[in-house]
Amino acid sequence: MFENLCKPITIGNHVVKNRMKYAATVDNFCDTKNGNVIDREIEYLRERAKGGFGIVVSQGGYTHILGKGYVGQMGLVEESHLAGLKVLADAINAEGAMSIGQIMHTGRYGHAHEYGIHEAIAGGKTVGPEPVGPTAMSSPIKRYSPCREMTNEEIEEQIQAHIVAARMFKQTGWHGVEVCAIVGYLIADFLSRWTNKRTDKWGGSLENRARFLIEILKGIRAEVGDDYPLVMRLNATDLIEGGNTNEEYIEIAKMCEAAVRIDLFSITVGWHESPGAAITAEKRPGDWLHLADEWKKAKIKSPICMAYRMNQPDVAEKAVADGRIDIWEMCRPGIADPYLPKKVIEGRPEDINTCTACNQGCFYYVFIDAVMGCMINPRVGNEWDPAYAINPVAKKKKVLIVGAGPSGMECARLAAIRGHDVTIVEKSDSIGGEVKLGVKSPLLYDWAETIRYYKAQIEKLGIKLKLNTEATADSIKAEAPEVLVIATGGKPSRPKIDGIDNKIVTNVFDVLEGKVKLGDKVVFIGGNEISIQTAEYVAEQGKEVTVLEKGKHICFDVNIFNILQHRRLMAKLNMKSMTNVTVNEITDDGVEISTAGGKDVSIEADTVVVAEGMDSEDTLAKAVGTTIAPEVYTIGDCAGVRKLYEAIHDGYKMGVKI
Repeated sequence: MFENLCKPITIGNHVVKNRMKYAATVDNFCDTKNGNVIDREIEYLRERAKGGFGIVVSQGGYTHILGKGYVGQMGLVEESHLAGLKVLADAINAEGAMSIGQIMHTGRYGHAHEYGIHEAIAGGKTVGPEPVGPTAMSSPIKRYSPCREMTNEEIEEQIQAHIVAARMFKQTGWHGVEVCAIVGYLIADFLSRWTNKRTDKWGGSLENRARFLIEILKGIRAEVGDDYPLVMRLNATDLIEGGNTNEEYIEIAKMCEAAVRIDLFSITVGWHESPGAAITAEKRPGDWLHLADEWKKAKIKSPICMAYRMNQPDVAEKAVADGRIDIWEMCRPGIADPYLPKKVIEGRPEDINTCTACNQGCFYYVFIDAVMGCMINPRVGNEWDPAYAINPVAKKKKVLIVGAGPSGMECARLAAIRGHDVTIVEKSDSIGGEVKLGVKSPLLYDWAETIRYYKAQIEKLGIKLKLNTEATADSIKAEAPEVLVIATGGKPSRPKIDGIDNKIVTNVFDVLEGKVKLGDKVVFIGGNEISIQTAEYVAEQGKEVTVLEKGKHICFDVNIFNILQHRRLMAKLNMKSMTNVTVNEITDDGVEISTAGGKDVSIEADTVVVAEGMDSEDTLAKAVGTTIAPEVYTIGDCAGVRKLYEAIHDGYKMGVKI
């Protein structure tokens, strides 16, 4: 089924067992005080190696304290870092994966000043904690402090520091080393004319801008030897106005190959400052493969791997079969399902828990210096924690779960894996809960994969599923469960607004379920994520949509990595929005509002969708109480309205507990 992904490939002196590579991932799993590798990092990467990845790459390690850009980033500086590096390499190697260590100075994105560093030694001098780059500049992203221009001494020092880092990887048992020159980190800063305005030998022409990288590569190759695998991670496009052209990145790749033997190129898309879509759901699986085509056409000699919006094995299989890429690289798909390669090899794609491109636990959490997580895989970052272990049950119990939404299904999956006798009752005619409604929104199409995944698990694990069955106190007593888990989800709230009972008023559930006939002009009251996603679904049908929000911003509860995609889509669909407004009344003709300036305005509407939030659907929980079964629990939105992330995590934690 996936014969090309399963073929071995030789990288340097190492034969890799398949064409699936787990990409370097910033995760904040190392010791926040000293950069040492700890159990959280070891067990996280051990699980990816155990899951069948042919190559597993470490997170990028900093080569100087000023290059530390994430609170839990791995260090490649001190003698004390060596012990943890060896334990990590041994863990990956023991599972049969090729271990590759990545070197990554974050340059302008450094945050040493936020991590208790007040001064440092750089280039032989005492300096402040400010981030550094080839040229002093400020980033459009407010979080990043203005960076200081590096001296010649600091540049030479960092060339040597990268060489030392490569030596540390080799001496601690890693099979290869990867140099990170992407997304706006230090080496990328030198390569780009947008961030490198120097007039000395380190700036100006493309050859000069590439000098820092080339000197690093030459030094590393001399240090590690001719046959030790050396991987180069480089942008294929940066999506920055005033940055490098795609052709220039190809020229840089050719310079690398001319200077040393490169055993594998990993090519990527975009910088942190890029205003366009790179990893969000606006991009369909495989949309970026044309960049790999350009590299192949340019006769880049080294094998090429690529990630970025490639979460489907059939897309990757075809890309390898067609010679567009040589290895399927993946970050977020491997976060979401560490056993994805094993499932590919065994021909079980229906069992893959597919990344939905939510960017919540991965990019957003890491960006705010929290430990990385995953919406659909609660084990991420908790592989080391006994509380998250999936252990066989000591005593098999009869478990009844009310609600086949995400929380209920995840709970059922874990309880069944552990050996319980599990039944789900669902009042509707299909599984999915709010997920099956959300999948209708233009940017949530990958949620269909989540429903596919749970459907397969319910069938394979022998979970009894009773659809079109509404649970009551009597029916629960008749089932006589030893454990009752109520996962009835949430329901749209009904705020106190004059005219809320008007015939033109509806809610997001009724809209997504197709229970109402929408007029041509539709007004949404509420600018939260569910409202915006539903409004986009309506606007895509050609309706004239206006969103009203009482606060300062629409998408106020959307993570920063996804806000821009909603803004772009709203603009494309000609949606209108107004903020800082008070809804006074809903009439037969629309909505009467007051602006922040005190002006009264009438918004014409044929349909008004009240979408200011959700309430817990806890009717059943209140009706049956806590004594109807020996153990009674509530999970998901039924226990408290939150997001899909928390709903799935609730289900997991309950499933491993009961």
